[in-house]
Amino acid sequence: MTSPSNTRQAGFTLLEMIVVIAVMGLALALISGFGPPRSHWLQTQAAARQVAGAMRAARGNAIAQGQPVAFTLPRLPGWLTVTVQAPPEGIVFEPDGSASGGRVVLDSAGREIAISADWLTGRVQTDAP
Repeated sequence: MTSPSNTRQAGFTLLEMIVVIAVMGLALALISGFGPPRSHWLQTQAAARQVAGAMRAARGNAIAQGQPVAFTLPRLPGWLTVTVQAPPEGIVFEPDGSASGGRVVLDSAGREIAISADWLTGRVQTDAP
């Protein structure tokens, strides 16, 4: 039989555990300091969905209220170039579902997404590459 002084206990020392926790904390602080990765193109696509949703909501309101509703551009990121190609009165949806026609073009560093409203049917369509 062996005496207790000859047996060696397996495991980590308290100092080793503190060092590992400190290194993990430092790594977490560095990663969280940068924030989540962001992509301007993904944000442009999200903005296009937001514009299309606002157009569809304006069309739905025109049909439900029985009177013309003008489309209002939602708030978009400042770095995004927005061009509205529409008649002088803007994009207006009529109670029968039709629209005055027009499109909104979102440009992010040369990559464009166009959201258009068909003048005859009022259908809102996104032309994303």
